[in-house]
Amino acid sequence: MAAALLPMVLAFLLVAGNPGDVLVLDREGHQGTVAFDHAAHVKAPHDPQSAHPPPAAATCAGCHHTTDGKGVIQLVKCEGCHGPEGDPRNPQSRAFDEENRKTAFHEMCIGCHANLAKTASARTGPVDCADCHKNARAN
Repeated sequence: MAAALLPMVLAFLLVAGNPGDVLVLDREGHQGTVAFDHAAHVKAPHDPQSAHPPPAAATCAGCHHTTDGKGVIQLVKCEGCHGPEGDPRNPQSRAFDEENRKTAFHEMCIGCHANLAKTASARTGPVDCADCHKNARAN
């Protein structure tokens, strides 16, 4: 088991950097940048209704939900699979809708926060635009 987790841990360190980092998302977006507290999310409970439920030994798989041919979790940035709207490489949802970068972020982030808010034991995050996008109120 530990040997199976080693590639995942190494990939995490190489790709994600320090889990304490605050990442800046939507740098070129029209609604303003989003400060994403990676450390808080590493410690947060996973979304019980997620389309990508993580295994108990690797909760990072709740967000970083792709695996290689051997089942090893690939800890790549969202942009590794989800591009801008209309990118032919974007995956499709179960309903065959385009999962572009904006859709993926909103479904994953807002969906998780909303689902966790339904449980009494979990602290949740923002669900309104202006709560994440620091310039949304000004637009």
